[in-house]
Amino acid sequence: MGRPPSDLDEYLDWQERLESFQASGLEIDVFCLKEGISRSTFYRWKDRLKAGIPEPMVVEKETRDRAEAAEGAAFVPISLKASPVEIQLPNGGVVRLPLSVGQAVLVEVIRAAGALRPWKEPSHE
Repeated sequence: MGRPPSDLDEYLDWQERLESFQASGLEIDVFCLKEGISRSTFYRWKDRLKAGIPEPMVVEKETRDRAEAAEGAAFVPISLKASPVEIQLPNGGVVRLPLSVGQAVLVEVIRAAGALRPWKEPSHE
């Protein structure tokens, strides 16, 4: 089956890891043990990154960085509301109650929800 191809995030992680190795002053064996990686994996990524990150991935990173910068500049109006009490029903439905719901009402809702039987899909025989 094989390993899926590396993605930009993996290249960036390894680039950071190799920079960390350079700054650490540790021997390769000690660094690999500390990172939980094999020497062969370390050298494979070191060789891969000699030429840098592949050009299509660099373009992807620049596009991602521009999109993130644009998102940070955008103003999105929001409103904050108290989180409701949510009860997941056996049939997949959800009952949402305000936080201010009284204990007696909450107990009755839980009792009623607990008595429900899961909905069954009709058989198509």
